[in-house]
Amino acid sequence: GAHMAAYGGLHPSYSEKAVVDTVPFYEGGRYDPTVPKPNDFLEHPLGQWPLPYHELVAYIEALADHSERVVLDTRGKTHEGRDMFNIFISAPANIANLNQLGAAMEMLADPGRIESESELETAIEELPAFAWLGYTIHGDELSGTDAAVQMAYHLAAANDSATLHLLENVIAIIDPLENPDGRERYVHMLQNYKSHVPNYDPNAMQHSGVWPWGRTNHYLFDLNRDCILLTQPETIGKIQTIQKWHPVLVVDAHEMGSHATYLFSPPREPINYNTPPNVLKWWKVYNQDQAAAFDRHGWPYYAGEWNDQWYPGYTSAWPTFFGAVGILYEQAGVNGAVVKQRDDYLLTFHEAVNHQFTSSLTNLLTTANNRRELLKDYYEARKGIVSEGKKSRLQFLFVPDDDELKMKRFIESLIGQGIVVQRATQEFSVGKATDIYHAEHSSRKFPAGTYVVNTAQPNGALAKAVLEFDPHFKQEFLEEERRELEKHNETRMYEVSAWSVPLAYDIDAYYTNSSFTVATEQVNSVELSQGKLVNPQGQFGFVINMEGEKTYRLLNRLFAKELVVYGSEKPFTVEGRSYKAGALLLRKRGNPKELPSILAPLAEEVGINIYGVNSGRSTEGSYLGAPTFRLLAQPRIGLVMGDGMNYLSVGSLWYTVDKELEIPHSLIQVSRIQYTDLSKYNVIILPSAWGDVLRGLLGERGAKKLDKWVTEGGTLVMTGRSAVWAADTSVALSQVRLKRQVLDKLDVYKKGLERELQAEAPTVDTMALWHPDKIPAGENVTQKKEEAPPSKPGKKEAEDLDKWQRKFHPRGAILQADIDTEDWLAFGMRGQVPVMAYTSHALMAAAPVKTPARFAPEQNDLRLSGLLWPEARQRWTGTAYVTRESKGKGQIIMFATDPNTRAYFWGTRRMFVNAILYGPGMSRGFEPYEEKQ
Repeated sequence: GAHMAAYGGLHPSYSEKAVVDTVPFYEGGRYDPTVPKPNDFLEHPLGQWPLPYHELVAYIEALADHSERVVLDTRGKTHEGRDMFNIFISAPANIANLNQLGAAMEMLADPGRIESESELETAIEELPAFAWLGYTIHGDELSGTDAAVQMAYHLAAANDSATLHLLENVIAIIDPLENPDGRERYVHMLQNYKSHVPNYDPNAMQHSGVWPWGRTNHYLFDLNRDCILLTQPETIGKIQTIQKWHPVLVVDAHEMGSHATYLFSPPREPINYNTPPNVLKWWKVYNQDQAAAFDRHGWPYYAGEWNDQWYPGYTSAWPTFFGAVGILYEQAGVNGAVVKQRDDYLLTFHEAVNHQFTSSLTNLLTTANNRRELLKDYYEARKGIVSEGKKSRLQFLFVPDDDELKMKRFIESLIGQGIVVQRATQEFSVGKATDIYHAEHSSRKFPAGTYVVNTAQPNGALAKAVLEFDPHFKQEFLEEERRELEKHNETRMYEVSAWSVPLAYDIDAYYTNSSFTVATEQVNSVELSQGKLVNPQGQFGFVINMEGEKTYRLLNRLFAKELVVYGSEKPFTVEGRSYKAGALLLRKRGNPKELPSILAPLAEEVGINIYGVNSGRSTEGSYLGAPTFRLLAQPRIGLVMGDGMNYLSVGSLWYTVDKELEIPHSLIQVSRIQYTDLSKYNVIILPSAWGDVLRGLLGERGAKKLDKWVTEGGTLVMTGRSAVWAADTSVALSQVRLKRQVLDKLDVYKKGLERELQAEAPTVDTMALWHPDKIPAGENVTQKKEEAPPSKPGKKEAEDLDKWQRKFHPRGAILQADIDTEDWLAFGMRGQVPVMAYTSHALMAAAPVKTPARFAPEQNDLRLSGLLWPEARQRWTGTAYVTRESKGKGQIIMFATDPNTRAYFWGTRRMFVNAILYGPGMSRGFEPYEEKQ
């Protein structure tokens, strides 16, 4: 009885008593009958069931054809080839003058172009305010798109005085579907699992679909983190639209869990401190009007609570840094027609759509009623940003990188956001500059070609938010977070605490507040150098240097042509040119006769020089016939995905393999590994999983199967929670261990680490070596007496301490890893690399396992950016980031956290790419030495 009482007598799945929401979208609206109505184009009446993409397109095209209030524009295509749209809607006179009004807004947005108060008054007198409204950036947050359709119809057809006043004063830009691929995938799922008898149980598959659901785009990216990164096509067109038209209001409409109500702005602290004051002021005004509109209907709502705005890459946060008022909506998700909430309230899709529509219309009315003041404040905010930049003299400097493609991607991601980037045309020096590792440099010389971003520009606060190396939280928030962790084991952080883009790309970057002068030119795009085949007659063979991404792209094409390629483990110099470790060698012997005519077009296509060499006799390093040149093997990749895997981790790696490097690969269902013939593959990538699910998904059979496959020569690459699974003593696929399971052996690992560090700079006492008799007792340096270990804490104490430290684990902090640059996994790397860490697991590794990348062994070096509590610093210092171990003929490579978070951590991504492109060739031991012995 009690169980049924929880349902108030309603059946958990469906009852005939289910009501249908009949509240009209707009009370007493008068509409122009010549304007097409949504329901004439939709299979289900608007708000009864989520509309599919093709109906959206048919309707908005008809609307644009039949209304002079509407102009339709496309803003690019998705990965799956779907068009994305901007719908401009305003009074016919505004639409007729759209481009002139856009130019007038452009002028207002550039504070340098307005001289006086009276010029400002004139500029805003006749100027309507632009407002951008975006819907369904997460494809499974459905109600937004249907609300956008109702919104477009209402603005195009309504004739009441309030709407006409709105249209005079505002030009609305509606982006009806920010993520077409994700939403379409999800709408199909709901259709696939739709039952004949209606269902309102939020836990049912009728309301959820299956992995990877619909939140993400084709490559499983969360598009609402991409505004500061610009890795995805869905983001690029949207960001261009907002930068081009300068809306003073930006709305992003989302959904949340089915049992919630409705959330809107303002967010709670931490709010990113680069947000201009006008935004904080207007949040209150919009909030008041939106609350009043909900109160009229008796709809429940809230603000703040879980919603903070520290991370700058959300769609509703990104525009605030240059003066727009960004507003977030979160509606309880219905995922179908109707859902039953905990209090037995039946929430219909129609009501959800109405909440989004009413909120949007209300925000537009607030904009219309405050047009002049909003425009004025937008101008003042931008003027304030420029003068703040002048006052602080803050500038960022980026030294050109050997990896041209990486540099291009980084610099163009800034230009794509409207940030002005200059390039120095001569060498210059700077009084004081600080690098990404917190080191200060006095009178540092910078070469010609250095990129400069000055924060004295209208997008200066945005530049600072995106680029600054180490933003700090306010004291109040830190106290609140600490209390929450200690008392409730909960965090107040909604997102990562650090994101600095130059750190992620591992750029040689600096900031300075010193004035300096240098001639510069503005950069609009980054030109890549050309490549050619130099000395095609080379009688010994052809060499390609390690230049990062270009070398990877070329290597992949050499594999495709089935050429015999070697990779050099060490740097070498031949015929006057020096090459780095990771350089490629094609000997003439064993390759086709027409090798030069195969290589010449590849050099041009990739833009990399291929050098013909006449002799294999190097002047430095190994000769070109030495065993340090390892025969590489084409990767045959199996990438594991499916239910239980972390789709963000899967997506970032899949995107790199497929879209960026274009390496052939098979996607393998994780639950099918036990039944799949793995012998076809020589590389298997196991991305991170959700929690501890691999134990169940792979089971003992799956683990044994992978173990056998590795032993027979496979390269197994695991990241994040997959590495944790493999290191767990109950699985023990790897010799790496979880710290919590080896607390009694920490001194053994400590000793191993000391030996590893000592090996980098050993001390040799020649007296002790050749003349031990001449050394007074007790002074033998080489055999320094090992100090007696300090007394160890008991097992219980050690476990308690470890548990306490785990409470404070890094939640999206950027940490320093130290690199063993002699390891092949470090090809193209410098001595350190910034790593994104969001984990409660620490990995321990000692010989015979190799640790090519290790979290900084010195506690004070560990934290580069973001929040890292002292407890976490103690726990993660010196633990493993990347491990590599031989197993039979194969090898296991593990990353403690995701190597390519959000596809912009190009520093650690490089080790992942080395693992898959060089791994199959490098897994074989040094046969030549072994045979000779």
